[in-house]
Amino acid sequence: MKTSALLLSLMMLASSCGQKSTIKTHVEARALGDGEHVTFPIVIPLSEKSIATFKSPVGDMNPLFRGFASSLMNLGASMGAGKTRLTLTQPLPEIPDGYLASIKIKRIFFFIEKTSDKSENFDFLRKLAVKVKATTINRDNPTWEPTVDTGSMSHNELSFFDSLFPSRRNRQAQDWEKNAPGLLLIKYNEDHRTESLMGDEVGTINIIQTDKPNATRKYLEEQYGAYFSRIHTLSKSIIVEFKKDPVLEEMFKTRLSNDALKVEELGIGEINPCSNNVCMDLKVPDVDLIPMLKEGNALKIDAYIDPKHAPDSFQLKGFLEFEVKIKAKI
Repeated sequence: MKTSALLLSLMMLASSCGQKSTIKTHVEARALGDGEHVTFPIVIPLSEKSIATFKSPVGDMNPLFRGFASSLMNLGASMGAGKTRLTLTQPLPEIPDGYLASIKIKRIFFFIEKTSDKSENFDFLRKLAVKVKATTINRDNPTWEPTVDTGSMSHNELSFFDSLFPSRRNRQAQDWEKNAPGLLLIKYNEDHRTESLMGDEVGTINIIQTDKPNATRKYLEEQYGAYFSRIHTLSKSIIVEFKKDPVLEEMFKTRLSNDALKVEELGIGEINPCSNNVCMDLKVPDVDLIPMLKEGNALKIDAYIDPKHAPDSFQLKGFLEFEVKIKAKI
C-alpha cells in the first residue's frame, strides 16, 4: 500500500506542476526516464515562510525532505546570530525497498536578500561545513519534529571541523574527509571559493525583485520561458537561471526594457546578477543517500560556521533540489 501511495503521489505531483500552491514545492513536469527508472527533480524553496508550512506531497519521504530544508533554514538563523554550531536531529521514516532506487541532493543555492538600506553579503563568512550521518534515537515519541541545538562547540568538536580546513592541504586531511563517518555535504572556504562553488556547469542566475511575485512569474514563464533553465519564487524575489548561452541574457533584458508598461504594472524592481558576494551555489557530492539513511532511524546534521562577525541584518533565501529515482517496473 505504501509503495502504491508514494508512486501515485509522485505522479500526481509531477502532473500538478504549475498549479497554485502556498508551499511552492516544485517538481519538474517532465519526469526523466531511462526505461528502468523514472527520475523526479524535487525543488524546495528556502525562504522565511516555506519551512514552517512545508509538507511534501511525497508523503512517506516528507520527514527526510523537511529535515534537510529545516537544517538549511536554521543554518541561516545561526549565521545571523553569530553562532558557530548547529546540530539538527531529524527522525526518519523507514526507507522503502523494492521501488525507490536513489535519493540525491543535486543543488544547494543560497542568496542574501537586502533587508535594509545597508546591503549585506557573504564576506562575513569565512568557513562553513556541514556533515550528515544516520543515527539511532528513542522513537517512543511519535512526533516527526526535529531537535535543534545551537550551543557552543566543545574543544573536540571544534578540532573535528577545524581539521577540514588545514592551513596546508595534506594527505591526512584528505584521508579524514574520505573515511570519516557520514557525508561531507558542504565545505565552503572563502580562501578557495572556486573549489567550494559551482562554476561553468550551471547557467547565469539573476534575482528579480517584484511586488507581484505570482503574476510576475507567470508573465516571465509565458513570455520568456525559452530563455530559462529554471525559475523559482521566493517571497518577493524571483530566481531565474538562464540557459547556457550569454546571448539569451542580453536578449531577455532588452525585451524586458521594451515592455516598460508591463514592468511597472507588475512592480518589477531591481534585476541583479548573482555574484559570489551575494549568492552561494554550493558544490555537493553526487551520492545516493539511501545506504546511509538505512543505517539508523534519524538523520543528524552537524554544521560548523566560522563568521568574521554577526551580520547586521540579512535574510537567507535559496532552494534545495533533490533527485528522486524510482524503478519504472515494480
